[in-house]
Amino acid sequence: MKKYQFVLANLSRSCKVKRSLIIRVSKGILLLFLFQGLLFSIYILSFNNRIDVKASVPNYWPTNGWRTSLPEYQGMNSTKLQELHAYTRDQNLPLDSVIVVRNGYIVYEDYPNPDVYGENDIHILHSVTKSFTSALIGIATQEGYINNVSETVVSFFPSYTIANLNAWKQAMTIEDLLNMMAGMEWDEWTYPYTDPRNDLIKMINSGDCVQFMLDRPMAAEPGTVWLYNTGASHLLAAIIKQTTGQTPLQYANDVLFKPLGITKAYWTPDSQGLNYGGSELKLRPRDMAKFGFLYLHNGTWDGQQIVPEAWVNQSRESVINLSDGRGYGYQWWKNLNLGTFYASGLHDQCIIVHPNYNLVIVFTASDINDQISIINLVLDYILPAIGEFSVVGVPPWMIILILILIIGVPTTVIAIYMVRRRNKLRMEFLS
Repeated sequence: MKKYQFVLANLSRSCKVKRSLIIRVSKGILLLFLFQGLLFSIYILSFNNRIDVKASVPNYWPTNGWRTSLPEYQGMNSTKLQELHAYTRDQNLPLDSVIVVRNGYIVYEDYPNPDVYGENDIHILHSVTKSFTSALIGIATQEGYINNVSETVVSFFPSYTIANLNAWKQAMTIEDLLNMMAGMEWDEWTYPYTDPRNDLIKMINSGDCVQFMLDRPMAAEPGTVWLYNTGASHLLAAIIKQTTGQTPLQYANDVLFKPLGITKAYWTPDSQGLNYGGSELKLRPRDMAKFGFLYLHNGTWDGQQIVPEAWVNQSRESVINLSDGRGYGYQWWKNLNLGTFYASGLHDQCIIVHPNYNLVIVFTASDINDQISIINLVLDYILPAIGEFSVVGVPPWMIILILILIIGVPTTVIAIYMVRRRNKLRMEFLS
């Protein structure tokens, strides 16, 4: 009887030891997991903090060329961008280039039709040109060639005899041209750009584009009615020539293209040798991205203020909000819902700047049938590639390795210890 009591006592004592051990070990494992989870969170957040989602001073300037990066290193999802690549191929979209720049690095670049357009080929920008013309007006103002945007348009053309000159036309300012609120009679939408009844084609065929625009009848008081007018942008180009003594291309080469490292540009002139202010500039897509990057950084480039910061701010702030969610500033568009501002041209040429995500996107295309929805490509693939919280800079294989090291290894060690401890207790009990 005493023997059984001894065995039962030892068994009871052993169970209590095991329960106590299990409780202590369980607490230890729980604390270990919490501690490791905290360390892992701090580690991941430290990566996140390396990538600021808002534009900050970059660690290099792409003057001599863009650097590339894996999307994950810039807080973007490669898989989502590859879905964009697959979609453009599946739908046979007439895209010529797509470039996505985040934090100053190209994370996605595609030339779907490389036999026609490659990385080093210039592409027509169409009305994206207007945003470059605006920048040149801003620089000319900074350099003192133009006093301010309140100067009247007719004052720059004293040698011209101007038809239909009335109080409204005399009051029209540079700012009215910039904001597309010049008040002139104008229609470039009723007829296609190949139709001689289109006012833009009439201007081109007139033999003297500047005279044609200065002679236009006035339909409204300047500054009161918004009406898209490519001819008004050409008057801005004429003002650049009148004030600086250089054509827009010559002036751009000196004050804009050279500082940005843009060495390959062509800009079609009118019959008088003046580059079209509203269209016809041709650049490489990577150079288009440089221009967007300049505006992302408020007109500064490698420590130099190329375009006045106040001018950039005014350009991207809409003076007029349209019913379709767009706004318009100094020859720049704004998407009021997304918080982006962008330069846009016929057949889906585009430079999109998203300051909140430190993002520049470039599209060029030959979309004469308007089958591409650029905004949908951005909404469906590019912006979703930016996670609200992503493991920034950490490839998937590294995440798995980290989890094994900080969770798997300690857990395995504890499990081995518990097994050995249990075996030791069992041997003590049997002995």
